[in-house]
Amino acid sequence: MDLTVNNSTNPDVRVTLFAELQDGSFKAKVMTETDVPYAPYWEDEVEQLVVYIAPNEEQLGAILAALNERRLPFKRLQDYGSAAGGTSTIPV
Repeated sequence: MDLTVNNSTNPDVRVTLFAELQDGSFKAKVMTETDVPYAPYWEDEVEQLVVYIAPNEEQLGAILAALNERRLPFKRLQDYGSAAGGTSTIPV
């Protein structure tokens, strides 16, 4: 199944911060681009990625489920976002 989400658009650029945690699970939070921390957002994270997408709650849940079930590679998340606007189709 593919999931189509809106890409972020200016002037209030919204991004999704994704993180892989030490236990192998994933977390995510949608926030404005200016709120993205330089330091780890979650205490037990191994790696974090910023993706220029603005999913709704249901879409974010589907993306996290795909990550946690290993159907969506964490390293490929940035392939799906664009600050130029439009939409992205994410294979979940």
